[in-house]
Amino acid sequence: MSATSESVHIHTINFGPIEVPGDKVLHFKEGIPGFPEIRRFAVLEIEAYKPFDYLQSLDEPPVALLVINPFLVLPGYKFELAKSDMEDLKTDRTENVSIYTVATIPEDPEGATVNLMAPILVNEAAGIGKQVILHDSEYSVRHPLLRAAAASV
Repeated sequence: MSATSESVHIHTINFGPIEVPGDKVLHFKEGIPGFPEIRRFAVLEIEAYKPFDYLQSLDEPPVALLVINPFLVLPGYKFELAKSDMEDLKTDRTENVSIYTVATIPEDPEGATVNLMAPILVNEAAGIGKQVILHDSEYSVRHPLLRAAAASV
């Protein structure tokens, strides 16, 4: 369970005012690349946007990253987590970790991509998140979203 028990109230650009229960607040000890100073996030599951979710910053409400489960994009997606990553997430079981990848959808949706090289790992039970960079990986930071989805059909 998250260390925070109080709800967090913020005003977002995309969703207006929201309240995040304290047990849904995720702490990113090192922030995420590009936003190292932002440490508190929440995953917003909005039915109208499924299969996408938003990783919403609670420290800087204008920051919200569109994320998706990478296995929906690339069913064979796999990588090894370092022992230190598991320790940072306070778990020894990968089953306790949700995995997201950041999606970028430009004006022309045909150019949509996902960042498979830097998955975001979340241990919801502990309220901890971490983005890892998969060095020496075959995955791209701009993996085509639509081509991958069409190939898996």
